[in-house]
Amino acid sequence: MSVARALAWNTGVQLVGKVISTIFGIFVVGLLTRLLGQAGFGLYTAANAYLQIFALILDLGINVTFTALLGENGNDEAYERRCVSALFTLRLIMAVIVLMLAPLIWYLLYPMEEIMLLAIIALNASVFFPAINQILIGLQQRHLRMHIPAIGEVIGRAFLLGGLIVGAQQGWSLVSLLWLVSIGSFLNFLFCFLFIQPRGRIRFNCDPSFWKETLIRSWPIGVSIAFNLVYFKADTFVLSRVRPLEEVGLYGAAYRVLEILITVPFMYAGILLPLLSEVWGRKEKARFGRYLSRSVEVMFYVVCPLIVGTWLLGPQIMTLVSGPDFVSSGAVLRVLVLAVGIIYINTITSHAIVALNVQRKMLPIYLVVALLTLGGYVLFIPRYGMWAAAWLTVASEASIFLASWTVTQRQSPFKLDSQTILATIAASIVMGGTVWLLRLQPLAISIIFGAVTYTLALFALGGITKERLQQVLKPDAS
Repeated sequence: MSVARALAWNTGVQLVGKVISTIFGIFVVGLLTRLLGQAGFGLYTAANAYLQIFALILDLGINVTFTALLGENGNDEAYERRCVSALFTLRLIMAVIVLMLAPLIWYLLYPMEEIMLLAIIALNASVFFPAINQILIGLQQRHLRMHIPAIGEVIGRAFLLGGLIVGAQQGWSLVSLLWLVSIGSFLNFLFCFLFIQPRGRIRFNCDPSFWKETLIRSWPIGVSIAFNLVYFKADTFVLSRVRPLEEVGLYGAAYRVLEILITVPFMYAGILLPLLSEVWGRKEKARFGRYLSRSVEVMFYVVCPLIVGTWLLGPQIMTLVSGPDFVSSGAVLRVLVLAVGIIYINTITSHAIVALNVQRKMLPIYLVVALLTLGGYVLFIPRYGMWAAAWLTVASEASIFLASWTVTQRQSPFKLDSQTILATIAASIVMGGTVWLLRLQPLAISIIFGAVTYTLALFALGGITKERLQQVLKPDAS
């Protein structure tokens, strides 16, 4: 199988799995919002935002660096065994430490908020198991066997959905329902661990020298992630400290949709990264640029109709997903979807920066954006609430995107097909007209007819051509 076809196949497998798990995820959000209400969902959102800070700190840049290391040493099985086992062990030790620290720190800071502490304890494992599961997923990315984590994610989501249905019938408490989130994460990890391929790669291996070598390379990414959490997660945390839980719930519902949507580009880029690392290591600059340009164009195919459709259907989407109590979240989603679009494109360039090993060039930019955004959160969220949080999220993502695009272009210039970009924008506008005409119809009708219109317009305007499809379907001769 050619590289292009392998990339397309694994992305397709993940996409199918992601579609299924996303459907489960939408039902999960819908059940949680309806069961917990605005204030209860706000509590869940606040606890999750607090734990996500620990999840991002726990990363330390290891996830991305691990995938790049496997790509750079693709033909060395002994290196792969050492790398996988050593970093799995390191991540396991770190996750156990974080598992204990997260509730302890909350208790020391806010000893009187008992219900929040219980929610944090219930959700704690939902951070622990995904953290160590990332090593397993990275191994599957390297060997282009992404059906394994895709199935694992579906299993975890299916359990959570079933558990919530039972919990709703039995009248379980908020904390009891949140325990289901952690159990679902455990089942996802367990499946990936039991069916890991190639077998024999995972061993408990304390390897300080390899840990040091990896951390020396990954620390710029880890520092970047620490800065990222300031503008990506601190908004919800600040909001939960200064505004009513009902408003946190409204913002959290829209933000949850954002988090579901941005899994797609990270899924794609996770497969792309080892390929970029391997090609760049062989000094094949033209091929590196070709992978980048085509990947960015793929993101444009998704981003443009997504933004147009969400602006037209935002309130209806949130009403369907979360219930009529969360219709106000639709207006917030219209703002956040701009950040989603930026993240889609930026995911490609940010992973290219890792493959190019120029992460240090981004550190000053991350620091400035983090400080300015945090200042904005503290200054504006108390007054403007979730609207300040949403717009500052867009502004911070746009700033990081411009920086990563510039750094990537300077290191390895690449060009986009202008006809593809213009045709994609035009097709999205045509789709928007169809959706607007059907805006009073059931949401499913608007989405289906909009998708058909967009696809037909994209082909008619030359955004997708027979030659471009053949580049994917034919073996890679290079």
